[in-house]
Amino acid sequence: MFGYVIPDKNNMFIKDFNVFQAFYCGLCKALSKTGAQITRLCTNYDITFYNVLLHCITDCEIKFERKLCVYNGRKKVIAVPDELSLKMADLAAMLVYYNAEDDVTDGKKSRILIKWRLALRKRAAARRLPKINALMKESFARLNALEKERCDSIDKVADCFASLMRDITRELADTDSVIDDFTYNLGRMVYLLDAVDDVEKDSRKNRYNPILLNYGKCDKKADYLAENADELAFLLGSTYNKLVGSYNMMDVKLYEGVLSNTVYLGLKMQMERLLKGEEKCQLTRL
Repeated sequence: MFGYVIPDKNNMFIKDFNVFQAFYCGLCKALSKTGAQITRLCTNYDITFYNVLLHCITDCEIKFERKLCVYNGRKKVIAVPDELSLKMADLAAMLVYYNAEDDVTDGKKSRILIKWRLALRKRAAARRLPKINALMKESFARLNALEKERCDSIDKVADCFASLMRDITRELADTDSVIDDFTYNLGRMVYLLDAVDDVEKDSRKNRYNPILLNYGKCDKKADYLAENADELAFLLGSTYNKLVGSYNMMDVKLYEGVLSNTVYLGLKMQMERLLKGEEKCQLTRL
């Protein structure tokens, strides 16, 4: 359930892309600072965006420094991990762990190794963020229960991750109804994009997917999405419009270029690509 919240690099100012890249590298540094080197693999674009968002919401300006990158051996500008960034690192590790656990339950046995390697890191994160861990545990348990009963209500299933993102944000910052609506629809959007993206794989392997329960089995993704284009475009489009509407009412001051590019262009680009049956956009490379 990662790789959907990314900026549109081709239509991004260089200064804003540099900020996003610095936050991405800062998350990687934060993960290594709070856990073993292997946990750097939990670095992803989605949590990077969320980290930028939380720094904006909390009006917390971050410092930038040049640090050595262990990946390519070069010095890069990074967002120096602060207290909030360290929490984002714990959040990333827990989300990857619980997502891997959910995948294993769904029959993706290859994810067992990821779950096993992250078990200790997740435990440490849970000690530091017990309320957020409890929220994740409850949300994924609710999702698993709905999957077992083959729930065909897309809204009910999507609410699990949507509510989780809203409630996590409430724990990390002082929010209002506008921010609650934005983070709720962001979580809902991510779940729906993932469900649309996986229709062919889930149909072939007979795995749970609420889209399939509502619109039938999928033999070929492109044909399936074309046949159900209007319904799926409305499903994703209505969520995206609510997300944008909430964002327009937010008082965005810090890192506005990164956030606006991702909301107005990046997410829309992902939605349009996936509805055509294309792969997740790979244009953002750091």
